Amino acid sequence: MQEPNRRHRQVANAIREEIVSILRKDISDPRLDAAGMITISGIELSQDMKNATVWVSFMGKSEDDPVVVGALQSLKTGSQYIHRLLIKRIPMKMHPRLTFRFDKIFDRAAKVNEAFAEATELEKETDRVRKSSETKSSSDDE
Repeated sequence: MQEPNRRHRQVANAIREEIVSILRKDISDPRLDAAGMITISGIELSQDMKNATVWVSFMGKSEDDPVVVGALQSLKTGSQYIHRLLIKRIPMKMHPRLTFRFDKIFDRAAKVNEAFAEATELEKETDRVRKSSETKSSSDDE
């Protein structure tokens, strides 16, 4: 995929800010409320800016969680309403069609953090074993 130019970044940021505002103030759906904190982690625009993928994640929830499935369905159902609000709020000739997708980046980050924590524990355990074996070998030398 080609690196986004300045215009793409500006449009993506404007869309992201407005979607965050819309989700906070203009949409009340029990499925979204049940999902808890929603993070819009990114907006990916097509080259012609006719389509936008909105990457969302839900704090502490996986993609398979029924609450997340319901919230994503709610976002997909409400995407045309959100699109109409964007038309009113962002002055542009053409507004992209929105597609909401679950972003797994936070799940991957959590797994990486778990791996680092496990590696740190293993290193501590290895240090303890080395120190105890050094202590035994030095006491044997005496």
